[in-house]
Amino acid sequence: MIVVSSKWMSQVRSLVPLTEQEEEVSHILLQHAVFPVANRMYVVDFSLPEQRAVIECWRSTSRRGVALTWVERNACYVDVKFRRIKGACPDLKCVALVEVVQADSAVVRVYVSAVMEHGDVLRCSMEELAGVVREWCGKEGA
Repeated sequence: MIVVSSKWMSQVRSLVPLTEQEEEVSHILLQHAVFPVANRMYVVDFSLPEQRAVIECWRSTSRRGVALTWVERNACYVDVKFRRIKGACPDLKCVALVEVVQADSAVVRVYVSAVMEHGDVLRCSMEELAGVVREWCGKEGA
């Protein structure tokens, strides 16, 4: 992970506004960490630097079929990002927070798990994510 100036991050954040879901998570995590890999820069939604973990979030409120198709496609993209970042930082834990309002979380897990090989943790609700964060931070004494 690379540390960048707060001025630069402010400019980046102003260009890439947080989604509603990211806004909810932002109160407890560092936003938009940047990882240089080869000749590219990968930006993740959130980082827990002390726990060596990153989080990517996405949510759909669309109809079930449309939402599941979109979630699966986005999981492929996020998996590529996780694979490349882990290539440079193998000890990093990669977490996916995937929320689909119109589908059961068990179904969402099936769709996402089928294509996401490099994610270490998959959570389908804010409550599930909060549990993971509390567990990791508790282990670190925070």
